[in-house]
Amino acid sequence: MNPIARRAAVALAAGALFSVSACSGTSVLNLEVGQCIADAATGDQVSSLPTVDCSEPHAGEIYALPQLPDGDFPGDEAVNEQAQQLCSGQAFQDYVGKPYQDSEIYYSTLSPSLETWNEDDDREIVCILTTQDGSPLEAGSLRGANR
Repeated sequence: MNPIARRAAVALAAGALFSVSACSGTSVLNLEVGQCIADAATGDQVSSLPTVDCSEPHAGEIYALPQLPDGDFPGDEAVNEQAQQLCSGQAFQDYVGKPYQDSEIYYSTLSPSLETWNEDDDREIVCILTTQDGSPLEAGSLRGANR
């Protein structure tokens, strides 16, 4: 599949999906922890995300890129459940400095689709810090924000 498209899932508490239908930006397979995302939009397939320096207001910040185990695609529901567990747990606390349940910061996830799992060996979950209502995050990184 070209371009790569991944499923976007929203954390139960978060209100925005990250989606870019155009091919501009950074491929979802090349994102790095600490990168900030310029735009938030609705949709369920993502192939790339526009990045921006975190010193500018931004829609999201990548804080973890956990990998799912190899094997057969476990299904969208199972992948989304694993994404929620991985992104709301220790990875969130390690980056933000506070457990998710005690934080005012929300998150969204990007997860492999059946296509990217099979065609691209995609096992990566993208954990993205965001706001509840999809409004921009303040300028600056949320690493160690402890809020």
